[in-house]
This record gives sequence, C-alpha cells and structure tokens, in this order.
Amino acid sequence: MTRAPRVGIFAEFLYPIVSGGQVPFAGGIEVQLSHLGRGLARRGFDVRVVTCDYGQPDRLEVDGLTLHKAYPPAGGIPALRFFHPRLTRGLRALWGVDADVYVFRGGSMWAGLVHAVARARGRRFVWMTGHDHDVLRELPEVRGPRDRWLVQRAMRGADAIVTQTRAQQARLRTDWSLDSTVIMNSVPLPPAERVLDPGVGRELVWLSTYRAVKRPEWFTRFAERHPDIPCRMAGVVPGPPHTDAVFKTALAAAARLPNLAAQGTVPFERVGGFLSGAALFAHTSSAEGFPNTLLECWARGLPAVSAFDTDGIVERERLGACRDDYDAWEAEIEHRMADAALRREEGRRARAWVEAHHAPEVIHEALANLLRQVLAR
Repeated sequence: MTRAPRVGIFAEFLYPIVSGGQVPFAGGIEVQLSHLGRGLARRGFDVRVVTCDYGQPDRLEVDGLTLHKAYPPAGGIPALRFFHPRLTRGLRALWGVDADVYVFRGGSMWAGLVHAVARARGRRFVWMTGHDHDVLRELPEVRGPRDRWLVQRAMRGADAIVTQTRAQQARLRTDWSLDSTVIMNSVPLPPAERVLDPGVGRELVWLSTYRAVKRPEWFTRFAERHPDIPCRMAGVVPGPPHTDAVFKTALAAAARLPNLAAQGTVPFERVGGFLSGAALFAHTSSAEGFPNTLLECWARGLPAVSAFDTDGIVERERLGACRDDYDAWEAEIEHRMADAALRREEGRRARAWVEAHHAPEVIHEALANLLRQVLAR
C-alpha cells in the first residue's frame, strides 16, 4: 500500500464534538469515536469520518480527522427523509470515503449499510459495540425487522468485532456464537494539577442524557430528600424520535428545590468545569455500554455511586459503590457525603485505574493493532 491505510468511520453526530461548542450535542459513542479517530491518526492512519451536515465545509480537517458531510440531521420531508436525503447522501458519502477498512459502532441500520458499502468496494469492515443491548439476541434497541436484519448482517459479516467489556464478549458468544476482541473505552487524562480533591468538594453531580432509561428521577428524588446537599445535573437533551419531556421534568424539580440546579448539554470541552467542586458522582442508568461519564469522573479523581457496574469494576476496585435498588443507592451516597476521607481514597484509586486501563495510549494502540491485523489478512 503506497498511501497511509485509510479508515472510514460513520458517526452521524460526531461533528458537534469537534465544533468547539458551536453545536450543543455530545453522545457517548460520538465522544469515543472522536477519541479513537484522533488516536488512529496519530498512529499513521488516514482517518475519514462521515458525519451529519451542520453547515460545515465538506472534507473539513480537524485534529487529524477529515470530515465528510452527509445529510442534515433534521433535513428532508417526514416519511420520505429516510430515502432522501439520509440514505442517498449517507451512502454517497460513505462510498466517497474509499476506505480500506470501514468502522461502525453501535446497533442500528447504519451498521448494515456501512457493512454493505465495505463489501461492495471489496474492503474490510469492523463492528464495535456501543451498549450492552447490542449483543443481546433480541436486539431490544433496534426497531423493526428491516433494521434487525441489517444489524445481524453486519455482525455476522464483520472481519472483526470489538466489544467494550468481558460481559459483552461473553454474551456475544452465547447469543450469537461470535468471537470478539475486548478493547475498553479511553478517556483523556487531565494533568495532575487539575485532578479534583473530592474530600473538599461539597456537591453531588449527575451527568448523562435526559432519557427515561437513564432514570434522572433518582437524582431529583435524592435532592428533594436531602435539602442540605447541593445537587447539580446536566445532560444531553435528546432530539426526535425522543422528546424533551424528561428534561422539562428535571427543570420543574429544580425550580421548586433550592438545592437542585439543572441544565442542558455541557460541551465536551467544559465537562471538567462542570465537575469542579464536586464531592461525588451519581450515576443512575440501569443499562449501559461503558459509561463515558464514569471515566470522565475517574480521570479527575472523582468517585461514583452507580446503579450499573461494568464488569464489576466499581465494586472490585473500590472506586465507589454500585447498587441497583434506589434505597441502597441512596444510602451509599449518604455514607460517602458524610465521609471525606473515604471519598478522597476512592478518588485516588479511580484515577490510578484509568491511568492503567483507559489511557488513550493503551486503548488507541490496541485498536490500531487490530486494524493492522485486519488489513493484513
């Protein structure tokens, strides 16, 4: 190969991550793909990303990535927009990338469409999980038989599959008889002088997406029951087909509770500022892949009380606590908010854990090696 190996990534909503806060949206998958793309670019890959058209120039170069724009996120006539502009422009952009290996993360129809483009061009395809539900036999997050067929086709036709956790790897093998490579999510490591001291922090913080599955009502309930503890929440306000009803409920709770503040999306580059002054991170979702928010907190030395424990890491490594029952979850938060020394020690272990297991140098090199192996076959 006379040129650098070219990687084509399809990520509809990645542009907001690199827009410098101009477009206020950030999802976990997009954050991870932006990290991975930059890491691959630093390792000699030509990384092309197909993303939605927010008015940015086509083939915009940002941080080593070349962005090919597809369709406007809300463009087109309802009921017809699936065919045009989404399908027509999305496939055209993918074809124009002309990648040696195409990559898609998550369980949606685009997994199958990206796989189809790769096969039509005679190129490689790598599928990456984005959520625990992606490996379940019933594919609970995938709508309709057409989309399920496309996802299954991508999974079975992939040249390699990357799972985020050992639990996903085991479930994929049980439900689908498919093998995978575990590559955990990465997180940028703030310098030591920007690591928090949760022992002096006073606030309980929540950072997620305002969707029912994330259970933000756990956090607002805690704030109502503990008027002496300052509580702050922020998160992505989802667009169609979801509604902003959950966000409005959180705003209504904040309006009546003096100790609760609620806001919308925090741009990725301002997450550190949002977490400043925190004593503890509250995670309420009942199902995840590998939560970026936990990694962001751990990287800053902030422990967490979670309702979901990826591969048992929180409990096993003593980075906080995990309880999937509200009363037990609340009790763990109360215990830590009253014990500064415990928060400080758990925060120290959390920072050490991400340094050893989630540093970009470790994760990005692992993915680069996998792609080199796929391309060499």
